[in-house]
Amino acid sequence: MIIIDAHIHIHDCYNLEQFFNSAETNFKKQADKLKTNSFVGVLCLTEISGVNVFDKLSNFAKEKKKIGNWLISFTQEENSLSVTKDNFAIFVIAGRQIVTKKKLEVLAIGLKEDYKDGKPIEEVIQHVVKSGAIPIIPWGFGKWFSQRKEILRKIVLQKKSYPIFLGDNGNRPWVFKKPKIITLGFENLILNLPGSDPLPFKRENKKPGSFGLYIDDVINQDKPFDNIYKILTSSKKQFKTYGKLESLFYFLKNQIAMQIVKRNRN
Repeated sequence: MIIIDAHIHIHDCYNLEQFFNSAETNFKKQADKLKTNSFVGVLCLTEISGVNVFDKLSNFAKEKKKIGNWLISFTQEENSLSVTKDNFAIFVIAGRQIVTKKKLEVLAIGLKEDYKDGKPIEEVIQHVVKSGAIPIIPWGFGKWFSQRKEILRKIVLQKKSYPIFLGDNGNRPWVFKKPKIITLGFENLILNLPGSDPLPFKRENKKPGSFGLYIDDVINQDKPFDNIYKILTSSKKQFKTYGKLESLFYFLKNQIAMQIVKRNRN
């Protein structure tokens, strides 16, 4: 079994050991629900411009230094790492989160290099695809409405010769119905690859691995990204997803806190 959280940030305020401990707990909790002991967890990084935690983790592997009891090791790929503790394995996949001209976001799973924000979404998607990465357009509060909803709808309805995905989000409150665009995506073979999307607050350090998808398959531990890429892009039906949506109180609390963070950045 492969359990994947497809939208991961590792913020400066996080304790890395606690971060991986939380991922282990959440992956094991889901494995228990699936009644399996044979599984690996996968965290897909979606780093914003100017941030590169993947390189930081790579330096731990290079220097053979542990993060608590977690050992970071190289795989046979440049864009993936193995994180192990007591025979439990988590694979970390490099990736970027790119903000497009109209403020829709594109996640680029497997892309190591930073990419400039502010370009048209079609240009961003084409770059991600040509780079051999996996493009996901994630849900975000206010991002799939109005004019941007029509841009997204147009992308979903176009017949694509390349893979593209939508991504539900663990920050979506349960009172919000699943966006209709996800159903429209299903009808056009554009699948949903969800993730937890941890926010830049210490309390969010518990979220990695709590929201995502799972695949009844085994992973190539030498080339996990290549393996996952082939599985995801060749599928003609939706993968099974898991995770609990946010409470309305916690959602509103996070939205207010994020507005404060954005104002402080500006």
